[in-house]
Amino acid sequence: MAGKADKKDKEKLSKFPEILCALRKERGISQKRAAQDLGISQALLSHYEKGIRECGLDFVIRCSEYYGVTADYLLGISDNRTGFDASSFTNDATGEMSLATLAGATQMLIDMIGASKNESAIGFCFDYYTLSLYRGALTMAKAGILPTELFKLDLNLGRELASAAIAVEDAKFIFVEDKSRTGGNEITNSALNTLIESAEKKILSSFYIE
Repeated sequence: MAGKADKKDKEKLSKFPEILCALRKERGISQKRAAQDLGISQALLSHYEKGIRECGLDFVIRCSEYYGVTADYLLGISDNRTGFDASSFTNDATGEMSLATLAGATQMLIDMIGASKNESAIGFCFDYYTLSLYRGALTMAKAGILPTELFKLDLNLGRELASAAIAVEDAKFIFVEDKSRTGGNEITNSALNTLIESAEKKILSSFYIE
């Protein structure tokens, strides 16, 4: 039994170097900068990232705080970076739409886009999604949720330019063949249906004037 446990621990540790290196590159940080921030030499960090040496628990904790992920994620035990259960989060007190619903609806839209043969619509949706997610990421950076090092543009300038680019995409929409309000009811009661209902309710409540 002990042999199996040791093998399992080694398998977990073998994922650590790869994940550690990927997180640094994801943030666009040099190995020298990361080593300085983590309080070790660049040579030692290089050894950790290559799996040449094994680190202690204190370093795992430091990396966990530095990259904003759980120790379980760093060790390859969990695919959840934050340990946060998305299904437990709701937009408001009514609990009508959860983060899991948003993720499901997004996946449905992406799948539909991928299956489409309308190149204009595919291009429009791809650009629109990219810009919208980028603008959302900027907001998260301003709120301190994402590291500012990810962005080359000033956060305020980036948001203004992204908003302008989205407005341009909206103007281009008239060139996408309009097939609205056609098709079957196969998405009724789906995550996408819930997303649309929630968004329309939010829009109406935001701009309704008595």
